[in-house]
Amino acid sequence: LTGYTDEEDFDASETNVSFGRYRKSTGTFNFVAMSEKTPNAGNAYPKVGPVVISEIMYHPQNRGGAEYVELLNIGQSNETLYDTTVGKAWKFADVGAGGIEFAIYDTDLNRSVTIAPNERILLVRDKDDFAAEFPAAPPGTQIYAWSTGGLSNGGEKIQLSKPGDLDEFGEPYWIRIDRVVYSDGSHPKNGASDQWPTSTDAGGKSLTRNVATEYGNDIANWQAADPTPGW
Repeated sequence: LTGYTDEEDFDASETNVSFGRYRKSTGTFNFVAMSEKTPNAGNAYPKVGPVVISEIMYHPQNRGGAEYVELLNIGQSNETLYDTTVGKAWKFADVGAGGIEFAIYDTDLNRSVTIAPNERILLVRDKDDFAAEFPAAPPGTQIYAWSTGGLSNGGEKIQLSKPGDLDEFGEPYWIRIDRVVYSDGSHPKNGASDQWPTSTDAGGKSLTRNVATEYGNDIANWQAADPTPGW
């Protein structure tokens, strides 16, 4: 009798990309970029890629600095993680208290980072700790250290973003490319059980994406598996 409202928050978008409501396996909803526009019809599947978060090691067994996040190019062409128009690199960040906000740029060679189709690159907390804990990473794998901050052992929101148009202060709006809100399996919310695996919390396993081309922010598309950084 007093009226009804429903609202959704959403980030900046790419040109000609719409947002829509997507029901996850848990029965909850995300409001995300869609793969196509479908006015006056059922929503399309969420837009996935061209680069996705494919593996997460948030709590290594031995060295905290061995944390890593693997990115995979699922597209059909090279993807350069840099926007020459605004002069900004893509960034990886945790949206929480971890303090990670990392511009993905090759500072050693002073050049942007390019990922070939089906190539995987690694973002790590500390290169030395990572190499000591995971010496079997493929030779020649691109590895970049974010150095400051760390992934939460209890779970948090991590996100890969690209720069968009500039705002009135000359700063870019950030367009979400991929986001994962993971957990350690021990934090139930709103009366619902925490379905994320517990063996990834210092148990020697990593969170591994099941199907790279499917929506990433859903527990149904992740499993605990032996770490395979770069493979």
